[in-house]
Amino acid sequence: MLRPLSLIAIVLPALVGFSGTANAVSYGSFSDPTGTVSYLNVRDVNGLFGAPSVSLDSLDFTPTTYQAQCTQCPTGVTTSDILTLDIQTNSGRQIDKLQISEGLDYVIQSFDTAGFASVSVIANVFIDIINVNGLPVNGINANIPILLTPANNASVFGLGAQANGVILGNTGLIDLQQILVGAGGSGEITGLRVSFDNTLQAFHDGSGGQALIRKRDADFVSLTVVGSIVNTPEPTTAVLLMGGLALLARRRPQG
Repeated sequence: MLRPLSLIAIVLPALVGFSGTANAVSYGSFSDPTGTVSYLNVRDVNGLFGAPSVSLDSLDFTPTTYQAQCTQCPTGVTTSDILTLDIQTNSGRQIDKLQISEGLDYVIQSFDTAGFASVSVIANVFIDIINVNGLPVNGINANIPILLTPANNASVFGLGAQANGVILGNTGLIDLQQILVGAGGSGEITGLRVSFDNTLQAFHDGSGGQALIRKRDADFVSLTVVGSIVNTPEPTTAVLLMGGLALLARRRPQG
């Protein structure tokens, strides 16, 4: 579970302008143990998300260095990263809904009567449908907002002011069929490309204290395929089924 930072962490010597590493990382591809989907070409621009793990139909991340932290930084410190991956259905499956969620904790503190400190997060998700009925398509996409609770920012002002807490973000269930139909398409969605970006910012103006925001917990940083992920008939099965229906249609009642 997400935990606010302890007071011990608050009084550690202040760090100036920490913004994490900046090296692109490719984590490879992963298979959902339920046999529903595969997560392909998982990568991020600055290597801050960390290697994921797969649990049921969820791809989970546990960031350890994804944070913005500073003291006496009136111009602010910013840390950003972009995670991208493809979600491909396995044979006889389709993707109906997708949900993306995240969690961050923060600590802000001011030791100056006129001091001010704040933290904020900006998050966006871009969905691109790249396969329908097993065939490539293009131009079917949507930008989905992350709904943040309690808010995407927090601040304190004045001597001895401090705050710590947790910010949770969630897209809710993204209806992929609605995106497809809205673009004039139809069919079974069999492939997606997902881009998930976060910008964290810490700001501190005063003679003491700090501002810190960071991603913390795998339970809240996940990409999950949910909803109506249903089996569809294999081509041979569909032909046999149609043939059987045709034979039934030809049968006449005996009397």
